[in-house]
Amino acid sequence: MSEQKQENQQQSPGETKSRGFLGLLQSTVAAIFGIQSDKNRQQDFKQGDASQFIIMGIIAAVAIVVIMIVVVNSVIDSAAK
Repeated sequence: MSEQKQENQQQSPGETKSRGFLGLLQSTVAAIFGIQSDKNRQQDFKQGDASQFIIMGIIAAVAIVVIMIVVVNSVIDSAAK
């Protein structure tokens, strides 16, 4: 038990855990649209795991393409009527 306390005390006070799913999603969307602040970008690089951001970026890109396909098909269908 005392070893766990020592490990926790060895972490620097500014060091926190990763952001979680919503924070990861928010950072990814902000980065895609180019509205990510420099402070948040630096925090992501310090705390985030690169593989998580890569996977979330791929998922977001696929979602954007699927949404665009659905919207374009919807517009084409409504214009044909």
